[in-house]
Amino acid sequence: MRTTMDGLGFDGIPLEPPHRPLPVPTAQDTGPAADTTPAEEPPRGGPVPPPVPPPPAAPAPDGTTARAEVVRRPEPDVTTTPADVAQTLAHTVQQAHAAALVAHRAISAWQTGLVPQTPGAPVPAPHPNSAPDPWKRWGGPALVLLAGARGLADATAPRPCPDAFTATWHDPVPYAPTPLRAHSAPDGSCEVLDGARRVLTLRATDEEPPRRHVPRFPEEFHPHAVTDVHRLARAELDALAAGDVAGVFGPAHDQRGLEPDELPAPWPAPLLEEITVGPRAGRYGQGLLTATARPAAGDGGPKWPYPVAAALEALRVYAFHQGLHLCLPGARVLPLPGRPVRVEWLGGPAEPETGGEPWRLTVEVAELGLLPRPYAVADCEITSGGRVVARLHDLGATVRERPGAGLMPHPDRAGCRKTSSGARARLHELHIAQGSEGHPSVLDVRCAGITTPVRPRLPRAGLRAVDRGVAFRESDGPDRAGARLVTEHDVPADPWYCREHGGGIPAFALMEMALQPLGLLGGLSGLLWTYPDQAFVCRNLEGRARLTRACDPRSSTVVQESVLLSAAVLPGAVIDRYRFSLSTGGEVFFEGEATHGYLTSEVLALQQGLDGGRETPPWLERRPVAPAGTRRLDVRHDARLGRGRLALLEDVVLVPGGGEHGAGYVLCAKAVDPGDWFFGRHFPHDPVLPGSVGVQMLFQAVRAFALYTGLAGRPGPGPDAVPGEELRWAYRGQVLRGHRRVRGEVHIREVRAAGGTVLVRADGSVWRDGLRIYRADNIAVALPDTRRGTP
Repeated sequence: MRTTMDGLGFDGIPLEPPHRPLPVPTAQDTGPAADTTPAEEPPRGGPVPPPVPPPPAAPAPDGTTARAEVVRRPEPDVTTTPADVAQTLAHTVQQAHAAALVAHRAISAWQTGLVPQTPGAPVPAPHPNSAPDPWKRWGGPALVLLAGARGLADATAPRPCPDAFTATWHDPVPYAPTPLRAHSAPDGSCEVLDGARRVLTLRATDEEPPRRHVPRFPEEFHPHAVTDVHRLARAELDALAAGDVAGVFGPAHDQRGLEPDELPAPWPAPLLEEITVGPRAGRYGQGLLTATARPAAGDGGPKWPYPVAAALEALRVYAFHQGLHLCLPGARVLPLPGRPVRVEWLGGPAEPETGGEPWRLTVEVAELGLLPRPYAVADCEITSGGRVVARLHDLGATVRERPGAGLMPHPDRAGCRKTSSGARARLHELHIAQGSEGHPSVLDVRCAGITTPVRPRLPRAGLRAVDRGVAFRESDGPDRAGARLVTEHDVPADPWYCREHGGGIPAFALMEMALQPLGLLGGLSGLLWTYPDQAFVCRNLEGRARLTRACDPRSSTVVQESVLLSAAVLPGAVIDRYRFSLSTGGEVFFEGEATHGYLTSEVLALQQGLDGGRETPPWLERRPVAPAGTRRLDVRHDARLGRGRLALLEDVVLVPGGGEHGAGYVLCAKAVDPGDWFFGRHFPHDPVLPGSVGVQMLFQAVRAFALYTGLAGRPGPGPDAVPGEELRWAYRGQVLRGHRRVRGEVHIREVRAAGGTVLVRADGSVWRDGLRIYRADNIAVALPDTRRGTP
C-alpha cells in the first residue's frame, strides 16, 4: 500500500515545530477591540463540533489527486519552552486537522481507483445524510435552507413549489447543532424556527429584481490582508475549513500567538470542489468568483438549497481571502440578516438525479463593506450541463465574532488584530470605520454623551488613509501638549489615485496620509468629550511638509507618527499644532508640521478667505490686455495630467513669459459638480472639497505648463513631491456643493534642468467663485527633460 500511496503523490502536510509567541504589548501600547451592536446570543446545542472528513470522493478527471501545498516558514533562532508549545497549540492542531483531511481524500481516491468504473458513467455524489452528523457535513445555513425548502413545498402543496421566492435571514443564524422547525403560513410563506426564534423566512415572489447601478467610480475596497493565491482546489478548501488560513493564503493572514477562542471557528466540510477569485473584477469592481460544486443526490427532496449554500460558501472563501476575519475574535461567516435574497430556481422540482454533473457558479460581488460588520453582497448564476439552473440576487454573507466576544476598544484588553510588527493593534480597521461613520464613542467611551452627529471624523472608505492604531500616549498637561499617536496605513500595490494621476504618488495622497491621523489624535486627546454638545468640524488651516527621500510606498505599510505640540482654546474653536512623519521600513520619507482648527459652525462662517473678505481677481484678469503668447487649452482629456477623479483641470490659459516672476503663468478652472466624488467621501455629515485636492490642482497646473511649453515629456513613475523641497500651504475657506466654480493659478518662479530632468518651482492660489481661499508656496515638480533628448 505504501507503494500505491506513493504513486498517488501524497506526501502529507508536515507540521511546523512550535514557535515562540509574538510579544504582547503592554496596556500603554495596546487596546481593545469596537462594538455598536448587541452581541449574538450564544448558539443553542453546545460548542461547535470539529468538522469530520467528507464522504469518499472520486479522483480528479485527469486521474490525479489533490496535493497539499503548505507555506514553510523559517524557524526562529530561539529556544522553545513549554509556554511556547501551549501558545501555538491551536495553530498546530489546525495544521494537523488539515493534514488528516487531505490524507483522507487521498486514501478515498486510492480506494475508488480499485473499483472498476464504466467509462463515462457518472460518479455518485455523497448523500447529505451519509455523514454521522449532517450538521458536520453541511453546516447550519445549509440545513436551515433544507428545512425551509421542505416547509415551503408543504405550504404550497398541492400546487407546485414556486420558481421564484425570497429568502430572508434573521439573527441569530445557528452555527452549532440545534433543533429546527419549519412553520407554514396560510399565505404560502414558510418560517424556519430555532425554538421560538425566527431564523429564515421564505416567501414566493413574482417581482423582478431591481436593476443595479454600475457606479462611474467603483468603490475600491481595502482588503485587510493581501495574498497572491487566487485559485483554491479541494485540498486548499479542506485546509481552509480546518482553520489553516495562513497556510492557504500566506503570511499576511497569519494569526499565530492568539488564544484558541480568538481564531476563526472551523467550517463544515466544503461543498465546493474548486474556486477562482478575481479581486476588483466584475461589473462593480468588487470581485468575481467562479467555482464548481457537486450536486447532492439521493434524498428526493428539493435541490435548490445546495447551490444556494455553495454560493454562500464562495462568499465565505472570499471574506477570508480579503482578510475580513482578522479583526473579529472567533470569526465565522454567516448569511447576511435582514436583506431578502431573491432565488430563481429553473431546475424544476422533479430535477433528475444527475450525479456527477457539476454545478458551475459565477458569483459577481456588488458590495463590500465593514459596517456594522464586514459583509459582501453578490449576484450569482448557477449552470449545470450548459444551462442555467438557478439565479440568486442580493445574496449576502457577513463575518461575525464569536457570541459574547467584546469588540469595544479598552486600554487593558488587546484585540486580535495584529500590526505590521506583529504586536496587537490598539485600534483596527473595524474600529476606524465605525469611528468614521458611526458614533464617536466607538473610539472613546468618554464621547458617550455626544448628541450631535457633526463631529471631527476621518474620511469614508476610498479616501481614508488610516487603517490601524498602534500606540497612543496621553498627555498629563492641561493643554494636552505631548500627546502622541502612532498609526498604520497599508498602501495598495495599485491604488486608484496612482492609476488616475498619470504618474506616481500624487501630492494630495501624501498630504492625506500625513494629515488624517492628526484629526484622530485631536479626538483621542480629549477634544470630543470636552464639548459634548458642540457641532465641531475639523479643518486643516496651514502646514508645511518635505519629502526627505525618494520613496514609493506602494505595496508597503506606512507608519504615521503624530505629536501634539500645542493647543489653544478659543471661543467656539480649538486650535492644535502638530508634528508628523511618515516612514516605511523604519526610515522617515515625509515629515512636517500642520495646524488644525476644530471649529463651530458660527466660527467657520467667519472665514473670509486670504484677502480679508475682498474679492481679488487672478493675475491674468488684472491685465488690461492679454499678454503676448497667451494660449487657451482644453485639457480635460489629457490623461498625462489626471483622469477620472483626478481630472481636476478643464479650461487652461497658459502664458509662457507671464506671472509675477516673468517665468511663466497658468490659470485653470473647473466647475463644481454637486456629485463630485470627494463630497461623498470627505467627511460624513460634513461634505467638503479637501484642501489637498485644491493643492493637487495647482500641481497639475505646473505639470501642464511644463508639458505644453515643451520643457518636459510624459510624467515619470515618481511622486509629485521632490526630495528636499518644502511645500507650504494655508487654507482660509472651503468649497461646498453649492458653490459654482473652482479656479487656480500658478506663478512659475524657476525652471532648472539637471541630470536629464527639469525642475519647475512655482507658487499658487485657489479661488472659490470670486474668493481666494487657498495658497501654496514652493510647488516643485520634476519631469523628464525633453530638451536633452530624454524620452
